[in-house]
Amino acid sequence: MSSARFMIALGVIIIILSILGFIGALKSRLSFLKIFIGSLLIILLLQSIAAIVAFTLRNKAEEQLRRTLLRSLPDYKNDNVDVTNEWDLSQKTWSCCGVDNVNDWIDYGKLKVPPKSCCLNDDCIPTSNGTVYFDRGCYGSARDLFFRYSKALGGVSIFFFFVEVFGLVLAMFLLRELKSSYESV
Repeated sequence: MSSARFMIALGVIIIILSILGFIGALKSRLSFLKIFIGSLLIILLLQSIAAIVAFTLRNKAEEQLRRTLLRSLPDYKNDNVDVTNEWDLSQKTWSCCGVDNVNDWIDYGKLKVPPKSCCLNDDCIPTSNGTVYFDRGCYGSARDLFFRYSKALGGVSIFFFFVEVFGLVLAMFLLRELKSSYESV
């Protein structure tokens, strides 16, 4: 299943669960509230597991990214249009060259000179200090970009985690209140 279909399916499931919780609260349906609370507990557990796994596998993912980038360098020379376009776009956008530095194109990519997208200017003319190519590697740029946005993503995730916990607590209070009112009748 593609990630887009998975996200759509997950969104549909969450909407259905939200409707169940809403109907359970509005119509005082104990069974709907129990399903909602149970589902919310499972979702919170899965989110916690996903956060722990992501945190523990972070270094492995970084190394995998680096290896994948290094393995893609020879494909630039083999006229793989997709790889060529992605490397050119990345190097121009992030002002970087190669994986770690400009030498990667010669060592791993088997090119005699780095691609033009590595040049500081469009003509590949040396600047006043004699530099022709970007000195920073794209792996470092991608890692920095990931860490810059991962803080914001982590903050948003923590916010929604606490909103879910708050909703869970309110649903449990409502369930307890409904049970006590049914027992008194």
